[in-house]
Amino acid sequence: MLKILSAIIFGITVVLINIYYYNIQKQIIYSQLIPNIIAFIAILIGFHLVERLKNLPSVYKNLNFGFFFITISQANLISFFLTNQPLYVLSITEIFIKLPGIALVLIGIKKWLDIKEHREKILKEQEEKWKSIVEGINDIVIIVQDSSIKYVNPRIYETLGYKPEEIIGRDIQKFITAKDIEKLLSPDGKKKIIKLQSKNKEDKIFEVNPSLIMYAGKNAVLGILRDITEKIKREKELLRTKEKLEETKEKLREAQKMAKVGYWEVHLPDMRFELSEEAMFIFCGQDRRCSMTFDRFIEYILPEYRNEIKEKRVLSITQLVPYEAEYRIYSGEKEKIIREKVKVLKEKGKNPIVLGIVQDVTDIHLVYQKVLENEERYRNLFEFSNDAIIITDMDGNIKDINQKAVYKLGYSKFDILLLNLKDIFEERFARVYKEWQKRLYINGHIRFEAQVVTSTKSTFPAEVSASIFEIKGKKFIQLIIRDITERKLVEKELKLASMVFEDALEGIIITDNKGSILRVNRSFSEITGFTKKEILGWNIDQLPVFKNDEGTFKEIFKTADTTGKWQGEISGRKKSGEIFPVWLSVIKVKNKGETTNYIIMISDITQRKHKEKKLKNLAYYDNLTKLPNRVYFFNKLKTSIEKAEDENGKVALFFIDLDGFKQVNDTYGHEIGDKLLQKVAKNLKSSVRKDDFVARLAGDEFVILIEGVYTKDVLKKISDKIIKIVGGEYTVDEKKIKIGVSIGISIFPEDSKDIESILKNADFAMYHSKLTGKNRSTFYIDIINM
Repeated sequence: MLKILSAIIFGITVVLINIYYYNIQKQIIYSQLIPNIIAFIAILIGFHLVERLKNLPSVYKNLNFGFFFITISQANLISFFLTNQPLYVLSITEIFIKLPGIALVLIGIKKWLDIKEHREKILKEQEEKWKSIVEGINDIVIIVQDSSIKYVNPRIYETLGYKPEEIIGRDIQKFITAKDIEKLLSPDGKKKIIKLQSKNKEDKIFEVNPSLIMYAGKNAVLGILRDITEKIKREKELLRTKEKLEETKEKLREAQKMAKVGYWEVHLPDMRFELSEEAMFIFCGQDRRCSMTFDRFIEYILPEYRNEIKEKRVLSITQLVPYEAEYRIYSGEKEKIIREKVKVLKEKGKNPIVLGIVQDVTDIHLVYQKVLENEERYRNLFEFSNDAIIITDMDGNIKDINQKAVYKLGYSKFDILLLNLKDIFEERFARVYKEWQKRLYINGHIRFEAQVVTSTKSTFPAEVSASIFEIKGKKFIQLIIRDITERKLVEKELKLASMVFEDALEGIIITDNKGSILRVNRSFSEITGFTKKEILGWNIDQLPVFKNDEGTFKEIFKTADTTGKWQGEISGRKKSGEIFPVWLSVIKVKNKGETTNYIIMISDITQRKHKEKKLKNLAYYDNLTKLPNRVYFFNKLKTSIEKAEDENGKVALFFIDLDGFKQVNDTYGHEIGDKLLQKVAKNLKSSVRKDDFVARLAGDEFVILIEGVYTKDVLKKISDKIIKIVGGEYTVDEKKIKIGVSIGISIFPEDSKDIESILKNADFAMYHSKLTGKNRSTFYIDIINM
């Protein structure tokens, strides 16, 4: 206000000076004077309004000086119509005072408009940033105003199945109960639990802390809803687990009683001693409430063990040394044998506890003593037998064996006592075990032949005689096992001819020890086209089937002669001249150290090779776009980086993500999205060189590997070409779809040192492209150099 008063005084001063020098006109023309006085008042108002722009110094300064100059010149103009001021004085004032003032005002207005535009731009960017943050969080964000849903982020679709457009504008009562609405619309700073129902009628539980905000100039409630359905389920499951744990603890107590196991504890450093109820029973007998201190506890031990156990217990308490011991006590009823194991429990921030586990093993020792007596009783009956003898219970669990069985099976006595009969016979025996056991029950005795499996998984044929016997009312099975390997070898040689059977899927040839062909089966003729008559009598190395790879076949035979067998892939030739892949097996047959025969087996693996090729395509190529997949890409990336390291070259990785693709899937469905991806893949291939490697990682993420390019300018041109060709409008099933392309570029070794860093850097650069406008490319090296 002071500034306006000063301007008025200054203006009046100008008028008075003019009146003094030029005198008042005799006849004043008020039609000209009054409009200029009104204009002067309007200028003063503008001068006053400039005060609102004080926070913009550059604008305020120009407008302030401008309006001041205009005020002076306007006061002089009023004087011109009021006095006899010469015209030239008015002209000088208008040119040198008013015009600069108007110019300053216009400059100030221009600056104010520029600042306003800049602020609006920043505000818009902040609004977009806020929107992207809100739409990217994992919780549902909802704004409610006057019981109407004004905004909800896309997360609601993933959580409740509703699209935002199905929710926005509708009454909140359509989705939440009145009780939960009251909670949601009561922003008191406290977290609340509400229940919502998804589109498919599934109940979901949410945690919300509503807050009051301004939205579109009016009060509204902002709610961030966190889905805690699974958390509640886990808490309920935890409660059930705790209940089961308590039940398990009770069962454990019963088990301790049955196993005669208890414990004692010494809490350090105050030496507080505790004895469990089970331990009390072990040491005190029926008088479970006997007085017990740590010193009294040692007195139950018989004198011959007392000093040793006392020393160990003192060490465990003073030096925290664990130990195991066995000793005898007298509980007032009888002498008992106790097994004790002591350990030290240490927890961070807590005093240590010395814990002793005690078990009454008196009965175990008695049983063990009986076992020793039984072992001594029966040992001489079977220990020196020429046949292996095994004794089992009726379930087949091995209870005893003689030395011959140890020798034949290759196990230690301890290990074999952990096995079952089914473990020492071939797999077929396990399948018929129940039937075998049934027959043994009925007949009391069985004789059969079986393959016995040793500890090294080798086998030998055996004749087994099994019978049931009884000791003190308990039944056992005795097996006498006789090794019939030699007898079987003889039988095998006699039945050699039957080994080559006509219905084998593989082609089989049997030769003598010099390679002359003795037998040929039908499958060999069907595979190669040669009849039996054409082949019999030939030497194997002259057979046309193997002539296509003759040198290799001779080497194979040498290997088989040395090692006893050979198996692998070679190429063969059919009678028609057709070359085909062959899976070949050569086995040398010996009898008493002498080579008697060779068995040659072949299979036509043409179909298998085709399947392997098809499987390779499935393993290394994306089924939708037919581009290399993630596995192929990482193999290629590793090879490219190794090559660049060896040749001092460079590798550029383009990480590509489609802008707007998620909206395509949400709007038109995945079938349209898949067709769009196929078109994008085709355009990606066409936008780069033939030698450049294009792959699909997942979803709408693609990568391009470019080798042999050494400048950013070339890579920039390539990325611009990709954006131009791949981005833009597509027609898919008569639907117009527009997408963009965001690209991140990392260069090895300029900004990356290995596979992990080049992929991470390219991905980071791609996200930078998205955050800075989308449909553009960014070099990672430019980001780190900012």
